[in-house]
Amino acid sequence: MTSTPRVLVVEDDAALRALLTELLASEGYDVHASTGGRDALAHLAQHPDIGVVLTDLLMPDGTGEELLRAVAGRQPALRVIVMTAFGSIESAVRLVRAGAFDYLTKPVTTTELLRTVARAVTDQPVSATTAHAPGTPGSGELVARSAIMKEVLGVVDRVARATHPVLFTGESGVGKEVLARRVHERSGRGPFVAVNCAAIPDASVEAELFGHARGAFPGAERERAGLFEAANGGTLFLDEVAELPLSVQPRLLRALESGEVRRMGDATATTFDVRVLAATHHDLESEMREGRFREDLYWRLAVLQIEVPPLRDRPDDIEPLAEQLLAEASGGRVHRLDGSARRALLGYGWPGNVRELRNAMQRAATLATSNHVAAGDLPPRVREGEGIASLIQRASQELLPLEAVERAYVLDVLKRADGNKTRAAEILGLDRKTLYRKLTEWAAGSDGEGQQPSS
Repeated sequence: MTSTPRVLVVEDDAALRALLTELLASEGYDVHASTGGRDALAHLAQHPDIGVVLTDLLMPDGTGEELLRAVAGRQPALRVIVMTAFGSIESAVRLVRAGAFDYLTKPVTTTELLRTVARAVTDQPVSATTAHAPGTPGSGELVARSAIMKEVLGVVDRVARATHPVLFTGESGVGKEVLARRVHERSGRGPFVAVNCAAIPDASVEAELFGHARGAFPGAERERAGLFEAANGGTLFLDEVAELPLSVQPRLLRALESGEVRRMGDATATTFDVRVLAATHHDLESEMREGRFREDLYWRLAVLQIEVPPLRDRPDDIEPLAEQLLAEASGGRVHRLDGSARRALLGYGWPGNVRELRNAMQRAATLATSNHVAAGDLPPRVREGEGIASLIQRASQELLPLEAVERAYVLDVLKRADGNKTRAAEILGLDRKTLYRKLTEWAAGSDGEGQQPSS
């Protein structure tokens, strides 16, 4: 059974301290609290198993920077997250460069706070903690019993110490960010700064990446560092990079080629040392043909390209991965899949990949009434997939024609894709025309069972 991750909240404001403590405790963390820097150091001396410190920057008896320096000298493996007001952003960037795990700008959203703490817990060295943050990717996503995934992890580990950009491609939910973090962890570099390009409004992307000077645009009352400066000495992960507006792509290309960034409205360029990792579920070559992604930027990002296989292409990983995710979701209480659950898991197509499997295991951990999971504890869409597994087993026993098995599987995938032929074709690894042809042939020669969906 894994231990509960321990977090120390350092905040002099009693109301905010209580709010942060309650929020983190509700997410499953073992939360401790201190009123200031001196109290925090005394508490850490008594509780050396604390893995993450969440501290305010300005406190009556010192600063978060002083606490960070003291912690770095005593417990270098401890992850320190600094909370700061918007006006102190330059100090926060300096703290990250000095060794803070990350910084949060007040006012902090609940989602951002929990995500950052979760990353800090997951980033812990094995000697510090073997637990993973509740509801976040853990080591289970790196299960590699299949030959194809072992090959991917081998490539990931070989490129970790290089300095070239890495582009991760693959369907949504396959674990591209988990592999990017593995590259970073083995690189020996400083902070890991991740940004989902699809989540930033188009008008804000340039300012987020490169920063801005005071008065650069209406509302820019203070100067602000961008993500490239925040990640200096470390790694910048651009998730869903295909979503970057075309207007921003030339600036990103120039930054990658020159090693310099210029804040919006500022005439002075700043050099940086950042390794860029990127990920997308889009076909960037198609995006280039359609004029939505610059070819020169693609070749700059794809110096090292790693295709992450979908879960359906690595069936040997499904059962051990499910067991690992199940243990994480239940805190080790539920640790076994019975035969019906295993058949259902192997018979399902997993269009949502590892993300969907984690969701299914969280549900199963909640519904299971004993230390094992049965098919009845799984989502209905997964339970229904057992029919395909049974058909395949029957095909090997009764020597059914391949076409019968293929037809049943294709129609099952189409059903699970809610009749979306484009999505079904992606899952099946077919082009859309081939899928249409097969559906037309089966519909023309069927007795009604294989009629083409009306979508």
